[in-house]
Amino acid sequence: MGDLPVPGQRIALRWHDDRGPRELIGYVHRMDPEGLTLLDRTLTPRLLGWPSLESWRGVPQVPRGRDPQAADRVLLDRMAIDRRLGADDPDPHPGADDPDPDGGDAADRGSGELCQVARLGDLLGGDVPTQRPEAYDTGDGTAACALGTAVGRAIVVGEWATVRLADGDRAEQVVTALARWAAYRDARNVQVRGCDRLLPGFTAYGLRSR
Repeated sequence: MGDLPVPGQRIALRWHDDRGPRELIGYVHRMDPEGLTLLDRTLTPRLLGWPSLESWRGVPQVPRGRDPQAADRVLLDRMAIDRRLGADDPDPHPGADDPDPDGGDAADRGSGELCQVARLGDLLGGDVPTQRPEAYDTGDGTAACALGTAVGRAIVVGEWATVRLADGDRAEQVVTALARWAAYRDARNVQVRGCDRLLPGFTAYGLRSR
């Protein structure tokens, strides 16, 4: 295959089996004498033996998502009050005494705070990450990161990552770490809640950058 990709790089790999040519897009996990292991979109490792490999090409580290400013604010607000984002009550399933998740009460709790959004591809750039996919993962589709005095928790729902941030001296690094975690899980856009100042690389929802 000529020059080989590097671990962490996202590639499209052409290979073949007894059914003919195939293609798989994912992150290079490792290379050893038996073959190349790729992480697919579910982060499941796939070992492909060297004799089956034909060619590879680099693809964007984070695929470009839809315009985050075109998202439905009500849906963003509902994601922002997901219980998994709260350290004291990680249960994502509403109980009998909770407000109706399809009604206005739940969404209203997130509608009054600053919602800042970004495309993950713009935020993270095209560099091959050194952060591993499992870093900061806390299970159940969640992640948590604490650096300095800043603390953040994140979830991914569809193409959206939501980060709830307690601001601090390393807030930008916390958001970047959780954004990378989300990108590995096939998110395209990210919203940040809980921070009253606009972070670098983000725009306030409803205000398009020029």
